[in-house]
Amino acid sequence: MILRKMIYASLIITGLLISCAAADKGYQIDVKVEGVQDTVSYLAYHYGNRQYIEDTVQVDQDGRFRFEGEESLDRGMYMVVLPGQKYFEIIVDDNQHFSIQTEMDNFVPSMEFENSPDNEAFYEYMRFIGELNQTTGPLRAKLQDEQTSPERSEQIREELNRIDQQVKQEQNRLIDNFPDGLFSKILLAQQEPPMPEAPLKEDGTPDRDYMYQVYKSNFWQNIDFSDDRLLRTPIFHSKLNQYFTRVVMQIPDSIIAEADRIVDKARANKEVFKYTVFQLTNTFERSQVMGMDAAFVHMVENYYMTGEADWVEEEQLNNLTERAMTLKPLLIGQTAPNITMYTPDREPLNLHDVDAKFTILYFWDSECGHCKRQTPKLKELYERMQGKGVEIYGANTEADRDKWISYIENNELEWIQVNDTANRSDFRNKYDIWGTPLIYLLDEDKTIIAKRITVEQAEEIINTRM
Repeated sequence: MILRKMIYASLIITGLLISCAAADKGYQIDVKVEGVQDTVSYLAYHYGNRQYIEDTVQVDQDGRFRFEGEESLDRGMYMVVLPGQKYFEIIVDDNQHFSIQTEMDNFVPSMEFENSPDNEAFYEYMRFIGELNQTTGPLRAKLQDEQTSPERSEQIREELNRIDQQVKQEQNRLIDNFPDGLFSKILLAQQEPPMPEAPLKEDGTPDRDYMYQVYKSNFWQNIDFSDDRLLRTPIFHSKLNQYFTRVVMQIPDSIIAEADRIVDKARANKEVFKYTVFQLTNTFERSQVMGMDAAFVHMVENYYMTGEADWVEEEQLNNLTERAMTLKPLLIGQTAPNITMYTPDREPLNLHDVDAKFTILYFWDSECGHCKRQTPKLKELYERMQGKGVEIYGANTEADRDKWISYIENNELEWIQVNDTANRSDFRNKYDIWGTPLIYLLDEDKTIIAKRITVEQAEEIINTRM
């Protein structure tokens, strides 16, 4: 009988253990918000610079609601979104079973958590920063005030430096207390790497080039590329964007070298690698910096066409490949594709037969509004550049020959005028023409010097190379 009771008790304990284990699976976040009732709340998450909805629940009359699911959430920073576009952020890490209590319109001061030490630390830090901001705000305003004396300004700077040290100490304390926590990784990522004193050059001035190189080499020091949780915060995307738009020199060769270096770091984690390759490729493709399409072509050739970007669907891969191969012959430094178009007398004229130190290849349409603004400017430039080795190959893109010729005659355009109404030269594809006006600047060997520039930019570049 005793043995039977022991077996029965053992079965009960085993059942409880199984039940507890099952309860820890998935996620369950209980929330109570004072001041809200009978509405809907969303659980959203960060991914790069965007936010996506993960869960939607009904809020009851007491302001209570629960987000839950059988599968665990991807770890990262989430947002509990309430009516009026109001929200508060929470950290969802390994522990995904906890409760939250707060007040509408008073989230940070009133925030309380149960069974979530990392979120308690997160909001403790936010309250700490909020208190300091009450001091630093007026100090910074006083520093900007022209009436503030130099002596007082120096005192304010010293006071702000002391406060900055307080913040750093608090960050380091939290990092030490939660060494593997996501919030610690976020705090660490936000810290600027330590910088040495600037050495002096021979003329006694600080060596800024040296400091730039040190800053660039240490920029990623506090980012853990093996931790994909950072993708689901605003941090990683922000650092990536800052580095490639404000730190690295906007020269294609420099950008390409740094892109390869950062992608290599990102190999530490498959998701981080995927995001880095995608984001850099997308950034370079959309960049308004002239010549940056070389970086886009490089990314496609080295990561997509090689099969490393194995997450890409075949159709998307084909589109990227086609786009890169269209742009490749048009990169700065390449010989401009030769085209044969026809003069008003219907005589063929090759682009490469134009004998000039500089050739402005001008794709235009007489009825295009932007063209009507750029063409008179081009006429003035042409008149200023007479006898200086500058020629214009005016490639008209419209199908109505009569309108083209009429516009030339009425506006007395004296440079080379050509047209190809049937597009027999395939000029639209060869020069990636999706809008007019479009200007390419070529040297005497018909090498592309610049592209997609204004008339003013063309003149400036020509003058620097005369």
